[in-house]
Amino acid sequence: MAEQNVKKMKKPSRVSLWINKFKEASPDDKKRLITDLLFNNAMYIIIAIAVIFIAVKVPAFLSVSSIVNIISLTAAKLPIALGIAGCIVLTGTDISAGRCVGLTACVAASLLQMTDYANKMFPNLKTMPLIVVFLAVIAIGAVVGVVNGFFVAKFKLHPFIVTLSTQLIVFGTVLMYLMIGGNNGQTLSGLDPSYTSFITGTLFTIGGVAIPKYVLYSIILTAIMWVIWNKTKFGKNMFAVGSNEEAARVSGVNVFMTILMVFVLAGVMY
Repeated sequence: MAEQNVKKMKKPSRVSLWINKFKEASPDDKKRLITDLLFNNAMYIIIAIAVIFIAVKVPAFLSVSSIVNIISLTAAKLPIALGIAGCIVLTGTDISAGRCVGLTACVAASLLQMTDYANKMFPNLKTMPLIVVFLAVIAIGAVVGVVNGFFVAKFKLHPFIVTLSTQLIVFGTVLMYLMIGGNNGQTLSGLDPSYTSFITGTLFTIGGVAIPKYVLYSIILTAIMWVIWNKTKFGKNMFAVGSNEEAARVSGVNVFMTILMVFVLAGVMY
């Protein structure tokens, strides 16, 4: 009976905890708390100031079409950012991301051109199924990630040096790939409607402005990555290695495999 009468205490929010801490602090500690708050949220403050300034100067900036355009542009780059974020957690980076995206995009476009397109890169090849092409380019991205992760984890090379080298190799591969057949390095076009509709087709409209489908895909990928980073053993190991590699190794974390998988996951996202 007593257990039934016990009410669950609501966990205080971070804001309320900070306010309580601020009230109880001394004058010097209050200054330090305010300074820390400003520095820790500097990016959000700068963005808010920029948005307010631009909105005052150009009121159309806050129109529905403008906001949808900003969301769409962000969603297009978000998968790349999600991949690089893991490398940054490891206190590194991946500057081969752009070239890897270019390679996978070229491969996908060449395999998804319309069968009857006049300048088709592979004239005798019919338009391949969408899922097959997606799996193929995901595998290509993963291979690039394996190369990056292996040299970073095995030989303790700085990610900047490794990914710079990979960037040049991948860029050369892209140039050679675009010279295959009669393409002669030209831009790939004539994509099959099944592909363009799947990516840029209308998800729904807001005020007559279309929201492309890839916005939904970016949201789903963000949710998946959040779960991986925060709710899995791999995610915890990633943060442990990024904080202190030696301490993580002593704690039983497989540092080599963690670093390798972070770069593989980044390549998959690209």
